[in-house]
Amino acid sequence: MAKKATKAKNVPATVDEVIEECAKKVRSGLGRKRVSAAARTYWETEYRASITHQLKQPGANWTKDRLRVLPVAKKLGKVAAALSTGNIVLRWAAEAASVAVQADPGCPGVGSGGFCDI
Repeated sequence: MAKKATKAKNVPATVDEVIEECAKKVRSGLGRKRVSAAARTYWETEYRASITHQLKQPGANWTKDRLRVLPVAKKLGKVAAALSTGNIVLRWAAEAASVAVQADPGCPGVGSGGFCDI
């Protein structure tokens, strides 16, 4: 039986890898709701900037930070879903959910180990 290839522990994560991991967690928090194109664009644009900044910080360590960040990403999906009255998360709900989760202790802000300061 062949073993799955695993990523080396000391290889830094790319911005796209972090965004994809976070997006999966956001989707898990959304339940059956879908995200509008405008909301998806908003989240990707805003979080790409903060994730890029965070990964450039000295000592950045996604392996360590993911334990704190991914639950916040799931919470982002849950809050956005709760704010949405229909089956689709609109941009206003995405924006409001982003503001709400910034108060989460897992999001201390860019430069402080946080990936969700937008």
